[in-house]
Amino acid sequence: MSQQPKATLYAAPLVIPVTGPVICGGAVAVRDGRILHVGTRDWVEQKLTEDGLAPQQVDVRPWRGLVTPGLVNAHTHLQYTGMASVGSREYPSFRAWELAFNKIYDSPEQKPWRAWSHEGARQMVEAGITAAADVVSDVEAADALLSQGLHGIAYWEVMDWDNEDWKQHGKEALLAHIADIRRMGVTELGISPHAPYSLGSGPLLDLPDIARQLGMRLHIHLGETPAEAGHLPSRLTNQTSWAWNRTEWQSFNDLKRAGAGASAIQFLDQLAVLGPDVHIAHGVHASREDRRILRQRGVSVALCPRSNRVTCTGADAPVARYLEEGNPLCVGTDSLSSCPSLDVLDDVAMLYDIAIAQGYEGPDLSHRLIRMMTLGGAEAMGLNCGPKRIGQINVGAQADLAFFDVPVDVSSPQALEDTMERFVRHGSGTCRATIIEGRVAYDRIWN
Repeated sequence: MSQQPKATLYAAPLVIPVTGPVICGGAVAVRDGRILHVGTRDWVEQKLTEDGLAPQQVDVRPWRGLVTPGLVNAHTHLQYTGMASVGSREYPSFRAWELAFNKIYDSPEQKPWRAWSHEGARQMVEAGITAAADVVSDVEAADALLSQGLHGIAYWEVMDWDNEDWKQHGKEALLAHIADIRRMGVTELGISPHAPYSLGSGPLLDLPDIARQLGMRLHIHLGETPAEAGHLPSRLTNQTSWAWNRTEWQSFNDLKRAGAGASAIQFLDQLAVLGPDVHIAHGVHASREDRRILRQRGVSVALCPRSNRVTCTGADAPVARYLEEGNPLCVGTDSLSSCPSLDVLDDVAMLYDIAIAQGYEGPDLSHRLIRMMTLGGAEAMGLNCGPKRIGQINVGAQADLAFFDVPVDVSSPQALEDTMERFVRHGSGTCRATIIEGRVAYDRIWN
């Protein structure tokens, strides 16, 4: 009787572990949903033999392209997958996009949120994405990640609460929604206070405390719209009257109407919202002082450049400055209601061009972009360390892998760099297989 395979060996001319140097002629051995070994193919095969595995116990799966950790979409709204008609148009302003979005969202017709969210999750898997930060506005869409076995966090979105209504009913409503979502089997759950302009200061003060008491992470739209930009010199940011009493202002909108000049990032910092358990989406309008605050608080920024252009947020994010100053970064697609696809490589290609146009001159741009869409996204959700770690190919990590049909040339150091650049600039649509926790979730190679 033949022995059943006990491990799978994936071999490729280029493996990109992210937490270690790239490996030419590499291989990844997987067993029981985790990375068993990673290195050159000869070395990995030797280690499997030392483990006592006979050749017939190893399922060898070669690939001609390159292998990365599963990609991470660090900001999306999968339930809006059926609203692609909104994201495929151009708008003269953020408000014009918002009205087009609301026309569908607020219409009386019943929306198949759950089916749309599941379809979005499927599209991500086919793009090599194995984890996501999915913002959920309707409970029935909360199991999107679960539907495809994806890693990540479903963030329950809280918006349109003023201080008085929140005080009377807000926390009770929030906890009821969380209970409903947990009954769906969703265990990885966070809270998403929508944005400074859509919530009073009361809920913005309470929501981080609630999340932290429940052991949840936070995810916020911040610095997305022109109205969130600040107009204070850096030396005055913490020396003006608005900053001394954090409960004085009823909302960020009141602060803006009073002409205080503070940015949305500075406002939330005064409310003690920010911290290493938070990551923000967009970060377009972020001054030097704003970026310093984000770094000091340990806040990752999910850059969504294609969405920013569709929704007319007034500018591109300061990508080069973020890179040069060392802000933790990741990549998000946002939803199909504001973006043409759920493939993060489309956003990475745009980020490459934006960084160059903004004057970034570092020789490491391709490598940093790959890190942003893998380990950077894992860090944003606290999934970069421990037994559930993702976004990396190293021993003991969850076996999340993506296989891309990109021509590989490793004949010289320059040829290797050219391959990396080719991947980040032209890798969109080239995923041919996706492995999630050792399970083949998508396969156009070996079937």
